[in-house]
Amino acid sequence: MQPAQSQKPVEAGQSFWERLGQSYGILKVRNFRYLFLSNVSLNFAMWFQSIGLGWLVYQLTGSAAHMGAITATQGLTLLVTSPFAGVLSDRMHRRTLLMITTAVNAAQALSLATLVATGYGQLWELYVFAVIGGMANSVTQPVRQAFVYDAVGREAVARAVPVNNLAQSGTRVLGPALAGIVVGFMSTSSAFYIQGVLALLAMGLTSLIGATHQVKTTAVRESPFKTLTQGMSYVAGERSLRGQVIVQIIPALLVYPYVQFLAFFAAQLHGGPQTYGFLATGAGYGGVMGLFILTTIGEVKHKGRVLLLSVTMYPVSVALFTLAPNFPVAMLFLIINGFCNAFYTAMQNTLFLLSAREDMRGRVMGLYSMIQGLGPIGQLAMGFAISRWGPSEAVRGFEILAIVLLLTSALTLKSVRDA
Repeated sequence: MQPAQSQKPVEAGQSFWERLGQSYGILKVRNFRYLFLSNVSLNFAMWFQSIGLGWLVYQLTGSAAHMGAITATQGLTLLVTSPFAGVLSDRMHRRTLLMITTAVNAAQALSLATLVATGYGQLWELYVFAVIGGMANSVTQPVRQAFVYDAVGREAVARAVPVNNLAQSGTRVLGPALAGIVVGFMSTSSAFYIQGVLALLAMGLTSLIGATHQVKTTAVRESPFKTLTQGMSYVAGERSLRGQVIVQIIPALLVYPYVQFLAFFAAQLHGGPQTYGFLATGAGYGGVMGLFILTTIGEVKHKGRVLLLSVTMYPVSVALFTLAPNFPVAMLFLIINGFCNAFYTAMQNTLFLLSAREDMRGRVMGLYSMIQGLGPIGQLAMGFAISRWGPSEAVRGFEILAIVLLLTSALTLKSVRDA
């Protein structure tokens, strides 16, 4: 096992290039490097799935309500199973869990691709695949988050999280555009075939990860339900974690769901699947910019205040996006959106990992993923609202409510401000 703690921290007096070299030097840690590459491959796969599935539902139904219902089905599955996935993450070797769930993702994608290519793809089948995908992701997400800590150790985790998040934001720059081009010039089934191949590549990269810093819980002899309730009680009893959970719920329900309906905004701008794909890259550009700044400046002081500021600006940027009169202006606000989201998620991930006790980390990250499962529930509500009032008016109403709730949280949650 290669220790990451021996690397020097990024210091205030260093030059830009010295900061940059030390920040990205975390990739020299073998386990983290393979985890990062595996995450890149899997995130590309997820974008091919998201664009392919979004356009398939749009073609089959043209209904925002159906689109929201399918993603809500996946989210409900994620919501129910994520806490138990956190228990598994504390009991089993996380590399083994990742291998299994990534294999399920690959099988799901290749099966869906075959059904669509042969003309047997139907709407009800998409709901079945949503359940399967939700179960696989409920394990994958918390395990990959907790694995960052395992790969580098406590002292390097604040530097590793922004670099690891680049796997998500970086692929968001190219992934949606490439997927849109594939769907537009080839076929929807091709996007799912590519998703399957990328998932298999991620599984191969995961298999190269060696021994890590993981500490298994001593609760392996207890029932899963008891282990789960212990984790829930632990989070509820920690003021900082409890406050972070409250803050996370608001954007998960009210802000992020807009991403699933970008196809409708593309149509408003008189575009097709290519426009849809390029709109989805906007937040990715902003995310890369934000994470590049984070990794360059090194350790961030007052993480809680940075979190609250960036998460409040997140819905502001989406509200402005709904007012965009043309494609360039829409892209500008999406870039700002991605920038704010990059700061928010990096601070959130870091605080969750650092605040969690060693034997509770898997369960804490399972709760983190469970809250992300609320997003599709918000998509269901947003889908019905769009069907009634149109995309711009409906999404803007959701964002105004989110801004009010986040400002209230910033004023009342001292434990988060001081984190």
